[in-house]
Amino acid sequence: MYLTQLRLVNVRNHRRTELEPAPGVNIFVGANAQGKSTVLEAVELAATGRSHRAAQEAELITLGESWARVHARSRRADRDQDVDLAFRQDASAPLVDRTWREIRVNGVPVRRGELFGHVLCVTAGPDDPEVARGRAAFRRRLVDVLLAQISPAYYYVAARYARAVAQRNRLLRGKTMAAADFDPWDDQVAALGATVTLRRRDLVARLAAAAGQIYRELSGGREELVVTYAANLPGAEEADLIRAAREAMAAQRQAERARGVTLVGPHRDEITLEVDRRLLRLYGSRGQQMAAVLALRLAERQVLQEETGEEPVLLLDDVVMTLDESRQARLLAFARGAQALVTVTTLAALATLPPDAVVFRVAGGAVEAQRAHLA
Repeated sequence: MYLTQLRLVNVRNHRRTELEPAPGVNIFVGANAQGKSTVLEAVELAATGRSHRAAQEAELITLGESWARVHARSRRADRDQDVDLAFRQDASAPLVDRTWREIRVNGVPVRRGELFGHVLCVTAGPDDPEVARGRAAFRRRLVDVLLAQISPAYYYVAARYARAVAQRNRLLRGKTMAAADFDPWDDQVAALGATVTLRRRDLVARLAAAAGQIYRELSGGREELVVTYAANLPGAEEADLIRAAREAMAAQRQAERARGVTLVGPHRDEITLEVDRRLLRLYGSRGQQMAAVLALRLAERQVLQEETGEEPVLLLDDVVMTLDESRQARLLAFARGAQALVTVTTLAALATLPPDAVVFRVAGGAVEAQRAHLA
């Protein structure tokens, strides 16, 4: 799968940008804050309906405008597809994020969960070291977004689980609570949580095998990466996990009421990354952390290709410049066969430029395409 057309209207500093990415490597060159990352952000929006860069959707709309639009056309083995996202802000409430989003696939309105799988992408960016060194939520999000792209049904299970936990938390913070009031929510948290845990555990096992091999190559065979899923609850089977969740919620009821939050379930699971048997978040260098997450991202690509039969678009945002020459070469070698959108501040940051790469110059939200040999 690859993108044949991308259009941004009133998206951050892009008043109107239209481009036709090449099927191979696309390099976006420009100084900071010129709109390079926004091009990649638009692809992520078309794939997942959300941007990891925006805390609120209102941030996506050009200052002074009330609406924005992203359009992406992709080509798959058997068909072309159009994805449209429109965002509108309520101008009567400028201090409140009242942004309405409409998603269409081939002209048909869909919900966010139905968007997954139409445009496939893997995103690596400057915040990726947080996946290695930050809170467990960053690592869980990586796995959850990948699972949603593989199976939109997972998105709905995870969303229902999050709503059940939120409702149970509201109950925990209430003044009067009977044990029977918790039963329906305990049932949902236990059952939905078991499904989430099993799906994540299986996926992380596959990611671990692929990422371990990729990391060895990125490090020139000098280091070993181990990725492990550490579930909050014991149990190999669904029934075991459900039983363990019910027992743990009953045992921790007082502690949960004191804190007002649910202390049991996959929202508290951990995914550990170790290089040469040392926790990466505690002992890894920034270079090791970036290389480890890149290995995970490339493993995502491999799993997506295996599951869907399609190559996802690789979005490499200010990543290449953090790597030395040998790791750059290995990364670009791994990217062969996929469409890649790569941002750099200068072409001099690239040790070598792929011979078939297309260069796009970006300045002030304007994008100008030129062949690589003219750069």
